[in-house]
Amino acid sequence: MKSKVVHSFVVLFLSISIAGQVPVREEPRHKVALQNHYIRLLDVRIQPGDTSLFHVHQIPSFFIPLSTTAIGSEVKGQAPRQSRFPLDSTWYNGFENGPLIHRVWNNDTNVLHVIDLELLATKNSTLPNNIQLPFKIDFENEKLRVYKFQLQAGQIIALPLIMTPMLLISVAGADLELKDSARKNLVYLKAGSFQWLDPQQRVEISNHGSVSTHSILILFK
Repeated sequence: MKSKVVHSFVVLFLSISIAGQVPVREEPRHKVALQNHYIRLLDVRIQPGDTSLFHVHQIPSFFIPLSTTAIGSEVKGQAPRQSRFPLDSTWYNGFENGPLIHRVWNNDTNVLHVIDLELLATKNSTLPNNIQLPFKIDFENEKLRVYKFQLQAGQIIALPLIMTPMLLISVAGADLELKDSARKNLVYLKAGSFQWLDPQQRVEISNHGSVSTHSILILFK
Protein backbone atom coordinates (compact mmCIF):
# COMPACT_ATOMS: atom_id res chain seq x y z
CA MET A 1 0.00 0.00 0.00
CA LYS A 2 2.83 2.36 0.95
CA SER A 3 4.66 1.72 -2.34
CA LYS A 4 1.49 2.54 -4.30
CA VAL A 5 1.15 5.84 -2.45
CA VAL A 6 4.79 6.72 -3.15
CA HIS A 7 4.40 5.79 -6.82
CA SER A 8 1.26 7.90 -7.13
CA PHE A 9 3.02 10.86 -5.51
CA VAL A 10 5.97 10.56 -7.92
CA VAL A 11 3.65 10.40 -10.94
CA LEU A 12 1.70 13.42 -9.68
CA PHE A 13 4.91 15.37 -9.00
CA LEU A 14 6.28 14.67 -12.48
CA SER A 15 2.96 15.59 -14.08
CA ILE A 16 2.89 18.92 -12.24
CA SER A 17 6.56 19.60 -13.13
CA ILE A 18 5.97 18.90 -16.84
CA ALA A 19 2.74 20.89 -16.91
CA GLY A 20 4.62 23.96 -15.72
CA GLN A 21 7.13 23.87 -18.57
CA VAL A 22 6.99 25.08 -22.18
CA PRO A 23 6.48 22.34 -24.81
CA VAL A 24 9.43 22.42 -27.20
CA ARG A 25 7.19 23.44 -30.12
CA GLU A 26 6.23 26.61 -28.17
CA GLU A 27 9.76 27.61 -27.16
CA PRO A 28 10.44 30.85 -29.13
CA ARG A 29 13.72 29.67 -30.67
CA HIS A 30 12.16 26.42 -31.90
CA LYS A 31 10.11 27.38 -34.97
CA VAL A 32 7.63 24.92 -36.48
CA ALA A 33 8.76 24.96 -40.13
CA LEU A 34 6.76 21.93 -41.34
CA GLN A 35 4.07 19.70 -39.85
CA ASN A 36 2.09 16.82 -41.33
CA HIS A 37 0.91 13.33 -40.39
CA TYR A 38 4.48 12.05 -40.10
CA ILE A 39 6.57 14.83 -38.59
CA ARG A 40 6.77 18.17 -36.87
CA LEU A 41 9.98 19.83 -38.03
CA LEU A 42 11.36 22.40 -35.58
CA ASP A 43 13.95 24.75 -37.04
CA VAL A 44 16.08 25.69 -34.02
CA ARG A 45 18.32 28.77 -34.13
CA ILE A 46 20.02 30.22 -31.07
CA GLN A 47 22.14 33.34 -31.45
CA PRO A 48 25.60 33.68 -29.82
CA GLY A 49 25.18 34.38 -26.10
CA ASP A 50 21.45 33.61 -26.14
CA THR A 51 19.69 31.01 -23.96
CA SER A 52 16.48 29.12 -24.63
CA LEU A 53 13.69 28.81 -22.10
CA PHE A 54 13.37 25.59 -20.13
CA HIS A 55 11.27 23.36 -22.39
CA VAL A 56 9.98 19.79 -22.58
CA HIS A 57 10.91 17.08 -25.09
CA GLN A 58 8.70 13.98 -24.91
CA ILE A 59 7.83 13.00 -28.50
CA PRO A 60 10.31 10.59 -30.17
CA SER A 61 12.68 12.79 -32.14
CA PHE A 62 15.62 12.73 -34.55
CA PHE A 63 18.12 15.57 -34.18
CA ILE A 64 20.26 17.03 -36.99
CA PRO A 65 22.85 19.72 -36.14
CA LEU A 66 23.41 22.09 -39.08
CA SER A 67 26.25 24.02 -37.46
CA THR A 68 29.35 23.20 -35.44
CA THR A 69 28.75 25.16 -32.26
CA ALA A 70 29.96 25.12 -28.65
CA ILE A 71 26.94 25.04 -26.34
CA GLY A 72 25.90 24.77 -22.73
CA SER A 73 22.86 22.85 -21.54
CA GLU A 74 21.09 22.33 -18.25
CA VAL A 75 18.70 19.51 -17.48
CA LYS A 76 16.16 20.62 -14.87
CA GLY A 77 17.56 19.80 -11.44
CA GLN A 78 21.07 18.96 -12.67
CA ALA A 79 24.34 20.85 -13.05
CA PRO A 80 24.99 22.65 -16.36
CA ARG A 81 27.17 20.90 -18.95
CA GLN A 82 29.34 22.14 -21.80
CA SER A 83 29.49 20.33 -25.14
CA ARG A 84 29.91 20.87 -28.85
CA PHE A 85 27.50 19.98 -31.65
CA PRO A 86 29.60 18.77 -34.61
CA LEU A 87 28.09 19.46 -38.02
CA ASP A 88 26.41 16.35 -39.51
CA SER A 89 26.31 14.41 -36.22
CA THR A 90 22.80 13.02 -35.73
CA TRP A 91 21.00 11.12 -32.99
CA TYR A 92 17.64 9.64 -32.06
CA ASN A 93 15.91 9.95 -28.69
CA GLY A 94 12.67 8.09 -28.02
CA PHE A 95 12.37 9.50 -24.47
CA GLU A 96 11.45 6.01 -23.26
CA ASN A 97 12.64 6.91 -19.75
CA GLY A 98 10.44 9.97 -19.53
CA PRO A 99 10.39 13.56 -20.79
CA LEU A 100 13.52 15.71 -20.96
CA ILE A 101 13.20 19.18 -19.44
CA HIS A 102 16.20 21.36 -20.25
CA ARG A 103 17.47 24.62 -21.66
CA VAL A 104 20.32 25.31 -24.09
CA TRP A 105 22.59 28.30 -24.65
CA ASN A 106 25.10 29.27 -27.31
CA ASN A 107 28.69 29.68 -26.09
CA ASP A 108 30.09 30.26 -29.56
CA THR A 109 30.41 33.10 -32.09
CA ASN A 110 28.21 31.50 -34.76
CA VAL A 111 24.48 30.75 -34.74
CA LEU A 112 23.50 27.37 -33.29
CA HIS A 113 21.32 25.73 -35.96
CA VAL A 114 19.62 22.37 -35.36
CA ILE A 115 16.64 20.52 -36.80
CA ASP A 116 14.53 18.79 -34.13
CA LEU A 117 12.40 16.31 -36.06
CA GLU A 118 9.49 15.11 -33.92
CA LEU A 119 8.11 11.80 -35.23
CA LEU A 120 4.33 11.91 -34.97
CA ALA A 121 3.15 8.79 -36.81
CA THR A 122 2.05 6.03 -34.42
CA LYS A 123 1.31 3.32 -36.98
CA ASN A 124 4.60 2.39 -38.59
CA SER A 125 5.17 0.27 -41.70
CA THR A 126 8.13 -1.80 -42.85
CA LEU A 127 10.37 -0.45 -45.59
CA PRO A 128 11.56 -2.96 -48.18
CA ASN A 129 15.25 -3.83 -48.04
CA ASN A 130 15.60 -3.73 -51.81
CA ILE A 131 15.16 0.02 -52.25
CA GLN A 132 17.84 0.89 -54.78
CA LEU A 133 19.60 3.96 -53.42
CA PRO A 134 23.25 4.73 -54.23
CA PHE A 135 24.28 5.21 -50.58
CA LYS A 136 24.37 3.22 -47.35
CA ILE A 137 21.95 3.29 -44.42
CA ASP A 138 23.36 5.37 -41.55
CA PHE A 139 20.58 4.73 -39.00
CA GLU A 140 17.29 2.84 -38.87
CA ASN A 141 14.61 2.02 -36.32
CA GLU A 142 10.86 1.39 -36.28
CA LYS A 143 10.08 4.98 -37.30
CA LEU A 144 12.59 6.03 -39.93
CA ARG A 145 15.55 5.12 -42.10
CA VAL A 146 18.39 7.62 -42.51
CA TYR A 147 20.93 7.92 -45.31
CA LYS A 148 23.89 10.31 -45.34
CA PHE A 149 25.59 11.02 -48.64
CA GLN A 150 27.84 13.36 -50.59
CA LEU A 151 27.47 14.66 -54.12
CA GLN A 152 30.66 15.70 -55.84
CA ALA A 153 30.75 18.80 -58.03
CA GLY A 154 28.83 18.08 -61.22
CA GLN A 155 27.31 14.83 -59.92
CA ILE A 156 23.65 13.93 -60.53
CA ILE A 157 21.59 11.14 -58.92
CA ALA A 158 18.01 10.05 -59.56
CA LEU A 159 15.89 8.76 -56.69
CA PRO A 160 13.76 5.70 -57.52
CA LEU A 161 10.00 5.68 -57.01
CA ILE A 162 9.51 4.93 -53.31
CA MET A 163 6.15 4.24 -51.64
CA THR A 164 6.92 6.31 -48.56
CA PRO A 165 7.47 10.04 -47.93
CA MET A 166 10.99 11.38 -47.54
CA LEU A 167 12.78 14.43 -46.22
CA LEU A 168 15.92 15.75 -47.91
CA ILE A 169 18.19 18.01 -45.84
CA SER A 170 21.15 19.89 -47.28
CA VAL A 171 23.73 19.99 -44.49
CA ALA A 172 26.77 21.70 -46.03
CA GLY A 173 28.43 22.60 -49.31
CA ALA A 174 27.10 23.80 -52.64
CA ASP A 175 23.44 24.41 -53.44
CA LEU A 176 21.44 21.38 -54.55
CA GLU A 177 19.07 21.42 -57.51
CA LEU A 178 15.99 19.18 -57.25
CA LYS A 179 14.06 18.42 -60.40
CA ASP A 180 10.68 16.68 -60.29
CA SER A 181 10.57 14.92 -63.64
CA ALA A 182 6.77 14.50 -63.54
CA ARG A 183 5.92 18.09 -62.64
CA LYS A 184 8.98 19.71 -64.24
CA ASN A 185 9.50 21.73 -61.06
CA LEU A 186 12.91 22.99 -59.98
CA VAL A 187 13.78 23.53 -56.31
CA TYR A 188 17.11 24.88 -55.05
CA LEU A 189 18.32 23.86 -51.61
CA LYS A 190 20.95 25.89 -49.81
CA ALA A 191 22.98 24.43 -46.95
CA GLY A 192 20.80 24.33 -43.85
CA SER A 193 17.50 23.94 -45.72
CA PHE A 194 15.18 21.00 -46.43
CA GLN A 195 12.58 19.68 -48.87
CA TRP A 196 9.66 17.31 -48.22
CA LEU A 197 9.21 14.62 -50.90
CA ASP A 198 5.88 12.86 -51.38
CA PRO A 199 5.58 9.09 -52.00
CA GLN A 200 6.31 8.03 -55.58
CA GLN A 201 7.79 11.41 -56.41
CA ARG A 202 10.50 10.93 -59.04
CA VAL A 203 13.28 13.38 -58.19
CA GLU A 204 16.69 14.10 -59.68
CA ILE A 205 19.26 15.69 -57.37
CA SER A 206 22.11 17.67 -58.94
CA ASN A 207 25.20 19.46 -57.68
CA HIS A 208 26.08 22.13 -60.23
CA GLY A 209 28.46 23.86 -57.82
CA SER A 210 32.24 23.75 -57.61
CA VAL A 211 32.45 21.95 -54.23
CA SER A 212 30.90 18.77 -52.85
CA THR A 213 27.69 18.67 -50.81
CA HIS A 214 26.76 16.81 -47.63
CA SER A 215 23.12 15.77 -47.37
CA ILE A 216 20.73 13.59 -45.39
CA LEU A 217 17.77 11.65 -46.81
CA ILE A 218 15.19 10.35 -44.33
CA LEU A 219 12.51 7.78 -45.22
CA PHE A 220 9.51 7.60 -42.89
CA LYS A 221 7.68 4.43 -41.91
